[in-house]
Amino acid sequence: MPTIRIHPGLGVLAARFDGDLRERLRAAVLAPQLLLAVKAAFAAALAWTIAQAIPGTPAEYPYYAPLGALLAIYPTVAGTLKLGLQTVVGLAIGILLAYVAVWAGDPDWVTIAFVVGAGVLLSGVLRRTAGGGSGIASAGLFVLVIGNENLGYSLGYLVQTLVGVGVGLAVSALILPPLHLNDAVGQMSGLRRTAARQLQEMGEALEEDWAGDDPRWGERRDDLTASVRNARSALQYANESRKGNVRRRFHPRDMRRDYRHVEVLEIVASHTLNITNMLQDGLHGTATEQSLPEAVRPPLQEAFTAVGNVLDLWTVEECGDENLHDAERTLKVLETAAYESSTETVPFGSAAAIGMNLHRILQAVRPEPGVEGES
Repeated sequence: MPTIRIHPGLGVLAARFDGDLRERLRAAVLAPQLLLAVKAAFAAALAWTIAQAIPGTPAEYPYYAPLGALLAIYPTVAGTLKLGLQTVVGLAIGILLAYVAVWAGDPDWVTIAFVVGAGVLLSGVLRRTAGGGSGIASAGLFVLVIGNENLGYSLGYLVQTLVGVGVGLAVSALILPPLHLNDAVGQMSGLRRTAARQLQEMGEALEEDWAGDDPRWGERRDDLTASVRNARSALQYANESRKGNVRRRFHPRDMRRDYRHVEVLEIVASHTLNITNMLQDGLHGTATEQSLPEAVRPPLQEAFTAVGNVLDLWTVEECGDENLHDAERTLKVLETAAYESSTETVPFGSAAAIGMNLHRILQAVRPEPGVEGES
C-alpha cells in the first residue's frame, strides 16, 4: 500500500486553523450576550427553586420569582441593582394603585383605566425611582384583575418578586461579573487611529484634488463623529461595570486618566472636523473665499502627515519627542508659506486657519508636566 505523505505546510495550516478555531470558540463562550443569557437562565432556575421552598401563601405564586430575576438581570452589577430596585418600587406602587381602585368597586373599565393611566403617568414622573414604561401599570393591573381583594396574592407577588430580584443580583455580582475595560480601551484607540488616519488622508485629498461634493468628505465626518460617540459611551459603560464588581480589585485602573484621555481625543476630533470642513471649502474656493494657493499645498500636506504620525503613537504620558518636533517644524514651514501667500484682501486664508487647528491638536496631545503613567 503506498504511503501518503502530507506536505509540511499543510500541517502548519492545520495547526493554525486549530488554534484559530479554539480562539473563536473561547471568544464565543465568553461573549457578553451569551454570558448574560446563561446567567439569566441560571438566575431564573435558581429563583424558581427557592420560591417553591418559601413557606406560607407566597409559595402559591412561585412563577413571580423567575420573572423578578429576569426583570432585574443586567450585564453590570450596578445595572442589576438599579433595575432590581426599580422593579420592587414599581411593584409596590402598582399594588397601592390597585388597592385604591378596589375601594371604588369591582374591576371594570373605570378602575382598569384608572390603574393603567395612573401607572403610566407615575412611570414617567418617577422614571428613576420606579422604572419607565408600563411597569407600574402592569403590576397594578395584575393585582386588580387577578388578585382583586386577595391580600395573599399581593403578598405572594411582592415576596416572590423580591426573591427573584435578590437572586438576580447575587448571580450578577458573584458569577463572572464582566468588566468592559477592554472594549473602552479599544474604542479609545479606534478614535485615535481614526483621527490620525483622517489627518493623513487630508494630504491625499490635497494631492488628488478632491471635488467639493466628493462623498468622502461626509464619510470622514460621519466616521469621526461615530468614533467620538462610541469612545465616550464605551468608557461610561466600563466605569459602570466596575461599580459593585468584586473583580475590580484584581483589575485596578485609573478611570480619571481614561476620562482625561477621551477628553483630549474629543478636542482632537473637534479640530480634525474643523480642518475637514475648511479643506473642503479651501481646495477649490467658495463664493466668499479663495482657493488654497499652490505655494501652501506641499507644506500643508507635509503638516497633515506629521501631525497624523504624532497621533499614531500618542498616549496620555507621551507622544514621541522626535515626531512632535518634526510636526512643529512642519507647522512653522506652513506658517511661513501661509504668511508669504497672504494678500491685502486675504490676510488670513484657509491654510493659516488649518495650521492653527493643527497647532491646537499638538497642544492637546502634549503631555502635561507631572502626569504619571499607570503602575
